Amino acid sequence: MKRFLKPILVGIALIAALPLALVFVLEPIWAVLMVVIAIVGVIAGISAPPIFRYINSNRLQTHADRLAADLQYTRTLSISNATILRFTSTPAGYQVTNPLTGDIIREKNFEHGLDLGIDQTSDFYPWGMADPNVFNISNSTGTMTVNLMPTGIVEVQ
Repeated sequence: MKRFLKPILVGIALIAALPLALVFVLEPIWAVLMVVIAIVGVIAGISAPPIFRYINSNRLQTHADRLAADLQYTRTLSISNATILRFTSTPAGYQVTNPLTGDIIREKNFEHGLDLGIDQTSDFYPWGMADPNVFNISNSTGTMTVNLMPTGIVEVQ
């Protein structure tokens, strides 16, 4: 009986001492882990402003392209429906309407600090022509220009 009791007591003692042994063995690992976490935090702090600048620049490009696409869509819709359509912009966004019926065909409101500057209106005619206009869309990273030419062609600069 004593032969079986001794290994059990030794096992219980080892299990009881294991947490204390792990603290001494793992302590350098915890120190290294804390240093690694601190280094990652510093790198994240340094890289955050360029990432936010990239996001705002990407938003500006995306909304300028969307504005150009909606101008082209308005021209195409005006030709296909043989009706005059009006593109009206405000600093907060823009909308496409039918001036005869007052129906709103498409509407876009800007978010995230995007701005169109001033109120502008351009009419699109069934023969493909349009009232020329220059739309300046801007945010904290810069300004992009969307040109609507008299021929109805749209350019993004």
